[in-house]
Amino acid sequence: MTIRRVGGKGGDTDTLECGAADHPAYGSGPEWQGQGPRVALLTPYTGGNLGDAAIQDAMIANIRLRLPDAQFSGISLNCDNFVERHGAGAFPLYGMDRAFSRKSRGRSVEQPEERGSSAGELGQKSRGVRASQIKTALKSIPGLGPCLQWAHACVVALSREIGHSVEGYRFLCTQDLVIVSGGGQLDDEWGGPWRHPFALFKWAVLAGIARVPYAVASVGASRKTSTASRILLSAALRMARYRSYRDRNSREIAAGLLQRAAGDSVVPDLAFSLPASELPPPAGIRSIAQGRTVVAVSAIAFAKPGSWPYQDSALYGHYLQQMARVVGQLLERGYFVVMIWSSRMDESVIAELLACLDPESKKRVARQVYVPAITTWKDIVALLLDVDFLIASRLHSTILSFVSQKPTIAISFDPKVDWVMEDLGQTDYLLQIRDFAAEDVIEALERIELHRDSITGEIGSYRRRIPSVSASQYDTLAELAMASHRHKRT
Repeated sequence: MTIRRVGGKGGDTDTLECGAADHPAYGSGPEWQGQGPRVALLTPYTGGNLGDAAIQDAMIANIRLRLPDAQFSGISLNCDNFVERHGAGAFPLYGMDRAFSRKSRGRSVEQPEERGSSAGELGQKSRGVRASQIKTALKSIPGLGPCLQWAHACVVALSREIGHSVEGYRFLCTQDLVIVSGGGQLDDEWGGPWRHPFALFKWAVLAGIARVPYAVASVGASRKTSTASRILLSAALRMARYRSYRDRNSREIAAGLLQRAAGDSVVPDLAFSLPASELPPPAGIRSIAQGRTVVAVSAIAFAKPGSWPYQDSALYGHYLQQMARVVGQLLERGYFVVMIWSSRMDESVIAELLACLDPESKKRVARQVYVPAITTWKDIVALLLDVDFLIASRLHSTILSFVSQKPTIAISFDPKVDWVMEDLGQTDYLLQIRDFAAEDVIEALERIELHRDSITGEIGSYRRRIPSVSASQYDTLAELAMASHRHKRT
């Protein structure tokens, strides 16, 4: 299997992307024969972001309720992870690893000359000398070397892209439906226009050539996209047989890309539609809390140098200091604190945050702080079912808390967090990461404790509306898959 390192999205970094033709999902071997509809879920996900994992599990579980024999494959950033956790096969999402924007760091190394050469070898040596002279002459031309390196990178990238597209088309010929499966996919933050926007456009084109329906389900959109991204995303949306967005703001942005998108459906984030049968039992941490009120804290690596596309060491430092003060005040007031994460890049933030505690708070850590092992989104939900409140920044930490019907204080790093808090009527407990202070969080916690019952009722009312809203979407997707499946076999 061909393996190379790639960068993910939303925290999925330094992960593995598999080769195309030698992956289990490629082709249509005997293991596929006589089975139900084949559905490919397209997602820029590697396994590190557990919110994205919850989204894929929600899609799979709800489609299987309608098509029990459906087979799922991923078009993703980590094929092995998708096969292990979610489906029967997978195919790499990207063919090009940003070669157009990268400078080559390699350099040639001349081989030592051998003594005692034959006539043929002398001829080869002569040609080698002439090649070396030509290379030296070319190097003497100002600016030519970098241009040639860039041209070579372009040729390599183009070749890889063509090969990936050909194999991708063959893969799609084995599928009955392609779903751009939730998440914030209509943006270019992680890699620019020639990363995910181009991938959405390319897969839409390939699906059209392969005559496989292409659907976009409950995706989010960003207002900060380049002109090239807008063109690519507009074309990808135009080719979709079905489109929906996770909130009204995302639909409004999509309508700016494609006018008729204004009439598309708004279906909340797929994680909200996780069936009750998929949810785990509580983690059982109440016993170690010894009767204390339990507050979960889910920190984020936003703007952390080396971890985020947008890097601001001062902002990240401010966030760490204020969150350390929040945790310190929670410990001083006698709360039991559970430190959780929903994206693997945030795991390191926990240690940094605890290191910033004042000496008195550090003495309380052993008795009042619990740092659990987390490997899946179910671990997060199990923990949240056992806590009283959550303080979070990531979107899916917040959403999974609402799935668990827990009052939440959101310290927002992105409008998408604001939008979900607005949808659930929780803006009284919404703060902004750029200007919040520890005192703001503690005051919000005091208010949330005072109104806990009414807040829980509001969250529960929203959750009860989800099944009727999402059922129509899953019905439509199942019908598209089944119709395509029947057509291919007639």
